[in-house]
Amino acid sequence: MKIDFAFICDYADTSGGKINALGIGFDTIYASTIPIHHPLFFLVFQIRANVVEAGEKSMVVNLIDDDGKDIIPPLNGKINIAKPAAGTESVGRVAMAFNGVRFPKYGSYSLHAVVEGHDMVNVSMKVSQPPKSV
Repeated sequence: MKIDFAFICDYADTSGGKINALGIGFDTIYASTIPIHHPLFFLVFQIRANVVEAGEKSMVVNLIDDDGKDIIPPLNGKINIAKPAAGTESVGRVAMAFNGVRFPKYGSYSLHAVVEGHDMVNVSMKVSQPPKSV
């Protein structure tokens, strides 16, 4: 298995056999005070697998701070990668919503997805004070 891409966005959906996403690739949440509750964001990624690797796979997603501490409890789930024809590959797509996440401090955070024990996704983000006006 290999990761094709991974990003954070404002909204995403995987209906219709493809990924539809808005606000792709932000990496900073600006907050004038902390803690802050961010209303909604999505982790999106696509995994590519060959005929041997395909099937239902267990997945764990963690959101951690720069000290390696979980910000929310680990999220457990499954991803199903359809079995492709011999000699080809198939994909599994994930659009995972994070609602009302409380970020307790300014700093760096990251989202990690482990699929079948393999660290597949690592997307960084940060919470910062808004830039000062010039």
